[in-house]
Order: sequence, then C-alpha cells, then structure tokens
Amino acid sequence: MKRISYFKGSPREVGLANGMALGKRLDWIIGQLIEGINDIYGIDIHKLEKEALPWFHSLPIHFQEELEGIAQGADIPLRRVAGWLFADQCANNGCTGLIRLIDGDVWVARNNDHILPELWGYTIIRDVNGRIPTMIFGTEGEVFSATGINKEKLWLHYNWLPVWDKPSEEKQCLFPYVFLREALETCSSVRNVTDLLESIERDGGMNLFVVDGISNEFCIFECSCSSHKKREPQDAHLSATNHYCVSKIPDGFQNGSRSSLDRLQRTEELLKDKTFNKLPENLIEVLKDSKIEQSSKEAVTVYSNVGCPGKELVWYAYGGFPAAGRGTWHQLYWPWP
Repeated sequence: MKRISYFKGSPREVGLANGMALGKRLDWIIGQLIEGINDIYGIDIHKLEKEALPWFHSLPIHFQEELEGIAQGADIPLRRVAGWLFADQCANNGCTGLIRLIDGDVWVARNNDHILPELWGYTIIRDVNGRIPTMIFGTEGEVFSATGINKEKLWLHYNWLPVWDKPSEEKQCLFPYVFLREALETCSSVRNVTDLLESIERDGGMNLFVVDGISNEFCIFECSCSSHKKREPQDAHLSATNHYCVSKIPDGFQNGSRSSLDRLQRTEELLKDKTFNKLPENLIEVLKDSKIEQSSKEAVTVYSNVGCPGKELVWYAYGGFPAAGRGTWHQLYWPWP
C-alpha cells in the first residue's frame, strides 16, 4: 500500500492529482469518517449539508481551487468533499505533545488521538506554486492536518482546546486545521506564526506547538478563537495536552478534562526524571507510556511523531493501536534538497 504521496503544481493541479490518485476510495473514506464522527459525537446531517458549501466558499481561494481539483479528479460532488472536511470540526480530540532541548537540538514528540485508527498513517508532501513546500500526516489524501513540517524546517502541530469565546467577525477566520496548513505554507519562523495568529482568528481552540529548526526557537501558543497566549520554555522543555496553562480563564469555564490533566502531569514527570541519551527511543518511551497514550472509543492514539527539525529527522508511527506503543515506527526521509 502506498503510504507517501507527492503533489506539485498550482492549487488546482495539486488537488486534481490528489483526487485522481484517490479515485472512488475517497467517497468511501468520507463515508467512514462522517459515520464514525456521527456515531461518537453526533452530527446534525441537515446542518452539515446546509453549511458545508458556505464554509467552503469562506476558505482562501487557493484552498477552494485545490478542493475543486480533488472533486474533479475523484469524480465526486464538491459538496461531498466540503462535507468531508467540514465534519471534522465535530470531533473533540485528546492529544499529548512535548518539546525538549537535548544537547543543543530541539526535539518534538506528539500523540495524535482521534477515531477510526485504521484510516490513518499517510504522509502527503505538497509543493504548491508560490508557497513553502510542506509535509503533513493524517488519513489518505489528507488536505488539512494537525501535524506538519515545511521545507524551512518549521514544525507545527496542535492539540484541541475547548473555548469560551467566538471569532470577532472583524478578521478572517479559519478552522484550526486549515490555519495550520496556511501557516506551514507561509511561515518560516516563530515570528511569522505570531503575525499570522494576529491577523487570522480561529473557529476553535488549539495548543499550537511551534519549533523553528533553524534558530532552535520553540514555544506553544494557547489559542482560543480570538486570542492567544505564548508559553515560553521552562527547564528546556514544554508540554501540553488539552487544557490551558497560562491563559486567563473566565470564571466557571471548564478548563480541560481529568484525562487532560493526568496526561500532562505524567508527561511532565517523565520529562523531568528521564535521561534522554538515546534518540528517538527515549521520546518514544514517553509517548507510549500507559498513562499518556489513549485507547478508548472516544479517542485512541491513531498516529505518533517524533522529530528534530534542525537535523531534518522525522519519525512516524501507525498501523497498531495505540500507535506509539503498538504501531510500527518509520523514519521518513527528508523530501527536500
């Protein structure tokens, strides 16, 4: 089975090639994802059918052109493609991530917790005209992802966060996973990401992990819909799950679940007590810890990553569930000269 795809050209050409490669499998993938999300979280199908296309038309034009290309290439209705991507907002995922400075290099590790683990484990490399080439991880033909790295050695991933606010309607607004790809294709530094967060609001919350592999600068941005707070490294590391650590929380707001608090506590314990002298193995041991990996109907670790952007090193685990402990770890070759 082909696990790595590479697409190059204009947005429409990239989408067309992706759609043609997926063919009729795309309609099956969309059906599986929508059915799975509906079974666990519940989806208002009427709302999905009504709002998916207006949401599509609110996207930046380059993403609209790419999705039109996918629909054309796979020979399925554009409404179906829009519904595929729109529906994912209904899934509230629990993820764990960490960044650590080790012997002068910044390393990052993450568990992506979602549903339908058998659909995950694909790598999509894009070189869109006029934009920074990217590599993202997710399901087959993934368009928007929660994890990626670009040719400029900028690593981004995010964990879902609950929110208390709404977008202001005064700025452009994107779903977090759309924001992440926009950032990967336009940013090469923490400063660039900061500027993008200032100019684009989000229709959802995220703990956004940022690693600049060239400067070795790293941080986490705690993002609600209309605000963000930067977390600076402490003791040469940072970690986060699915709650806020430094942001001002309104009274009465439920800031995270027991699972989120417990996973972060365990991650911090391991980061402070563990010796990191064998990599990536030491970081994989953290990710596959029984108190960090997830294996429930609502959230299972569907894939895991370890990376050192400055050294152009990336590992990816999938195929067994939870992925960090039971999947197979693959080292990916850096795709750019």
